[in-house]
Amino acid sequence: MNIGNFVPENNVFLAPMAGVTDKAFRIICKEFGAGLVYTEMVSSKGLYYGSQRTEFMLDIDEREAPAVVQIFGSDADIMGYMAEKISEKEDVAFIDINMGCPAPKIVKNKEGSYLMREPELAKRIVKKVVEKSKSLLLVK
Repeated sequence: MNIGNFVPENNVFLAPMAGVTDKAFRIICKEFGAGLVYTEMVSSKGLYYGSQRTEFMLDIDEREAPAVVQIFGSDADIMGYMAEKISEKEDVAFIDINMGCPAPKIVKNKEGSYLMREPELAKRIVKKVVEKSKSLLLVK
């Protein structure tokens, strides 16, 4: 399987799960054979405004690298800006945009699965993230 020009070790992927796929869990899954691991979904606004707790979620250990970072948000400019910053990290395979989380606190902010209600907003976010993260393996 190829994802863009990225070839994972195998076709077993650890899905991004809020509150579950922290660094320790990702390392364990990688050691037990996961071909690719994802971070928990990371708030683009949290990163943008300097939340240390959110930044900590981007810490990727060499034993799990490269990993996928999943970001969420509703502001295309902030999503693009943070994608650019994240794409500079050598231990990131690519960036995944969360458009499936149905949690009420996410949906009420027009994030996650809410984006399916506003295809134009989703389109702007995807366009901006791809535009700003050209250095990633997926879009080279």
